[in-house]
Amino acid sequence: MNINIDLGNRSYPIYIGADTSGNFPAFYKDQYKNRKCAIVTNNTIASIYSSYINTLKTELGCPVHTMPDGEKYKTINTWSAILDDLLAFRLDRKSVVVALGGGVVGDMAGFAAACFMRGIDYIQIPTTLLAMVDSSVGGKTAVDHPLGKNLIGAFHQPTAVWIDTDFLKTLPRRQYVAGYAEAFKYAFIGGGEMFAYMMNNKDALLRAEPEPLLESIRRGVRIKADIVSRDEKEAGVRALLNFGHTFAHALESYYGFEGLLHGEAVLWGMLCAVELAKVSGALPPQHWDALDRVMDGLPLPPLPSPPEVSAVYAAMFADKKTELGELRFILPILPGMSEVRGGVRERDILGTLEKVLHV
Repeated sequence: MNINIDLGNRSYPIYIGADTSGNFPAFYKDQYKNRKCAIVTNNTIASIYSSYINTLKTELGCPVHTMPDGEKYKTINTWSAILDDLLAFRLDRKSVVVALGGGVVGDMAGFAAACFMRGIDYIQIPTTLLAMVDSSVGGKTAVDHPLGKNLIGAFHQPTAVWIDTDFLKTLPRRQYVAGYAEAFKYAFIGGGEMFAYMMNNKDALLRAEPEPLLESIRRGVRIKADIVSRDEKEAGVRALLNFGHTFAHALESYYGFEGLLHGEAVLWGMLCAVELAKVSGALPPQHWDALDRVMDGLPLPPLPSPPEVSAVYAAMFADKKTELGELRFILPILPGMSEVRGGVRERDILGTLEKVLHV
């Protein structure tokens, strides 16, 4: 199945299927002819998929840059090392970077491509559920800073996204659950039909049943493609894709980007967003039961340690969604519909953190 991101002369296709990675070399040769390429991956993927990477190297002549695996390596230094190798590989302005990995690899490779010779093409081949349903699509590229997540980066759209769900067969359960969170968020922003679909299939998706899994990816990507086509650089509706993320990014920053995966933080963040919508009045009481039912049974991970609420709250002010010193949240207002809300009372935010995080 193909879905297109409509961005004029920067539009691009998203290919979604199962057992399709073997077709990628032929696709590249057809679409990119004799253009040089380089693969950026991490050491975990390089080990698990060494045979596949060797095939790409042989058929496409792609050298490989292998970075460390983990959010804590999403730094300027790691990004700089990628650029060092792109120069050493003698890539030029017509060359293509192929990002093979999860969200960190995609963000890092994309940001490197955005800066190399003022911008070259790149392709996303996501290998995690989180990357498939979210980070590989939309052109957000970035590195983290000690003061906050994704604070240094650029909007740089890929020229293609190649999603093969067979990569998920080797994904550790913890990583899968982290991706489940990003898939699940579309229940709150994708309309009533998506809300009902996720309500009815959340358990099957959690079990990674092939058909619901593939369909949820298709639906989520279609929703994101529509949003990005309307608002590429988050001037308006694209902010909805950050449902639960104001809380999640603060938690990640609080724990120093260790011990809590991004998607795990999003699970907690979505729970906080629903609670804050209730106490702030954004979500009318007649819809509380529906949202409680869809949230029931989410696989919440344990937090690395009991958080200090005031410190988590302070970390929120480093989030990119903060404007003029005011926190903005994406809060549900109906089943399947959310909106950006500012002016939320501090006591409501602190009370939400205390209640949801059990501190």
